[in-house]
Amino acid sequence: MSLHMNVVRFKPKPGQGDAILKAHNAFDFTAWDGCLSFKMVTYDGGMCSILEWQSEAHMQAAMAQMITLLDSIRDQLDEISPDLGVTDPLSGPAQVFLQGCRTD
Repeated sequence: MSLHMNVVRFKPKPGQGDAILKAHNAFDFTAWDGCLSFKMVTYDGGMCSILEWQSEAHMQAAMAQMITLLDSIRDQLDEISPDLGVTDPLSGPAQVFLQGCRTD
């Protein structure tokens, strides 16, 4: 098994960022077998969720649950582009593993 990651970029509608963060904070990610970590990054005008999985198979098994979570906030998202819609997802195996990064 190899460590697998998935990332979803999205853009909250004006004034919806806090509600989206609240929905993610209230969600029980521990119910997703094989989900090792979840992080949410905010940046100017957007958000990005980052999930770390034990394997691609674990991620695939949780796909329906991930879509259900997305559907619960879909009406709070702005279109990124006509081609992408409201999300820009990607996933793949982790390739670089660094531990003990300096903090000074």
